[in-house]
Amino acid sequence: MLIEKADFLRRASVENQHLVKFLLELIDYGEAETIALAIERKLDLVVLDDKDARKVARGFGLRVTGTLGILLLAKRRGLISEVAPYIETLKKHGFRISDEVVKKILESAGENWH
Repeated sequence: MLIEKADFLRRASVENQHLVKFLLELIDYGEAETIALAIERKLDLVVLDDKDARKVARGFGLRVTGTLGILLLAKRRGLISEVAPYIETLKKHGFRISDEVVKKILESAGENWH
């Protein structure tokens, strides 16, 4: 899998399972572990796409971005030339995003919306 080849990513385990258990009352497991790990490591930014998880993370004082925010940052840093093809690929693979959000992201990226 491509993500396993990304040497900048590291697998990590959450120590505070009580926090994870608490968060599971509000959000799904992956998001709960992501937020718990960010809190443990005193990170101020977390990548989450789920609306409820983003709200919970903000409640803990974390800044939040999502997949589309990462794409926008990649374009701004010159790592990719366009955001639109990546959004189309995400949508083809089941990533749910409204046309309104797509339009907003593409406008922020300086790209045209059809």
